[in-house]
Amino acid sequence: MLRKKLPIGIQTFREIREDDCYYVDKTAFALRMIREGKAYFLSRPRRFGKSLFLDTLAELFAGNEALFRGLFCHDKWDWKIQYPVIRISFGAGISSGRAEDLGVRIRELLKQNARRLGLTLEDASIPGQAVLPVDSGSRSQIRPARRGADRRIRQTDSG
Repeated sequence: MLRKKLPIGIQTFREIREDDCYYVDKTAFALRMIREGKAYFLSRPRRFGKSLFLDTLAELFAGNEALFRGLFCHDKWDWKIQYPVIRISFGAGISSGRAEDLGVRIRELLKQNARRLGLTLEDASIPGQAVLPVDSGSRSQIRPARRGADRRIRQTDSG
């Protein structure tokens, strides 16, 4: 029997699955979180798999079925539906400790996500870009993103 590779230095779910590396299936936990919860704060120590877990969720919502064959969630997920995913990571850091730099970085990440999802940001303020209340006129902005969400979802920067 051939041994699988250890995923040392690999932080993306896609790479681990496509390179046939060892992977501890956490998709049962992911499905439980999706079905039972509303919002989560993932507080774990460094190098504990937070980024990999979030990448797994992104691939699940993107509907990348082939990556999940043989895992718990494969026959329990509707692969015909893809959901837009907004990824914001500060893993690459902020150039300084100034609040203005944080604002610039958040705007940059929101613009990258909007381009990837085929959306136009109309409001220049961070709150205007980040909050899309479903019960207001924002549904027209969300629908175009859903149509284009069959593309592979990528993390905007490593974390």
